[in-house]
This record gives sequence, C-alpha cells and structure tokens, in this order.
Amino acid sequence: MGMEVHPFDRLARAIDELAASATFDEEFFIQLGACNYSPQHARWERFLSFGDLCERIREASAVITHAGAGSTLTCIQQGKVPIMVPRRARDHEHVDDHQVSFTDKMCEIGYATAAREMSELPAAITAVQGRGPTVAAPARSSELTDWLEEFWAGLRPRGN
Repeated sequence: MGMEVHPFDRLARAIDELAASATFDEEFFIQLGACNYSPQHARWERFLSFGDLCERIREASAVITHAGAGSTLTCIQQGKVPIMVPRRARDHEHVDDHQVSFTDKMCEIGYATAAREMSELPAAITAVQGRGPTVAAPARSSELTDWLEEFWAGLRPRGN
C-alpha cells in the first residue's frame, strides 16, 4: 500500500479475501499502511523498513501494489512485474486519478500488468507469477522518463 496517507481498504479487503479462498496455494502478506481494514486471513504489518520490503518483494511469486511510482519502481528494481492497482479519487483513495495514467503507461511499455477492478486480481496474479520484466522493457526506459517529465510538467502551475 506504500507510505500513502490515504487508506486503500478496497485493495486490502480484496487481498484478504484471496487469502481466505483456496484459489491460490500461496501465503498472502500485506503491508497495510494507512488502511482502516484489518485483515483476518492474510499476514500483515502496518509498515516495513525499505530493506524488509525489498526482501519480501524478491521472495514473492507475485507482487500487488498500489500504483505509486516509488512502490512500482521498487518492484521492478527487485526483478518483478508488479500488478498495479491504481487508487481512485472517487473512492477517496487519493486526491486525483494520476495513478490511473501511470498504470496505463507502465503497462503500455511492458513494465507492469494492471488490475483496475478487484475481480481482475486472480488472473493478474496467474499472469505474472515467476515472471520478471521483459528484456525489451529496460530499453524503453527513456520512453518512460520522457513521459513522466511531460506528465509532471503538465501539473506545474503556469508561470513557474
């Protein structure tokens, strides 16, 4: 869930429901962050140190993350294709929908897969299990940085 101040209960609940089901023979772990929801079936901690987070990511067969840039890029750096779940403003998970645009771009260039709705999580998990970033993805990093520069420039107040 990252270090975000906004709760992401929709995702925490969905992961906990997956942990309760027999869909996957996996242990589910959630870095809960600011969520109000308390998982009953998945193991969880509120926050992890960066080192512990990286270790958990490396050991995981699949990683589900909110679509924060830091969390997403950490997953990639640790050799995973993250399943990005963008927070939505309409659900009071963030102040705007910038995570939707970031998710779209990361999927377009092959760095991630998306689960925009919680019902898409099982298929996304199956699709990425044990898979690392494609060989072509690092070659497209300049495309990502150019897109990010343009995206952030569009958010700056005029005249600055």
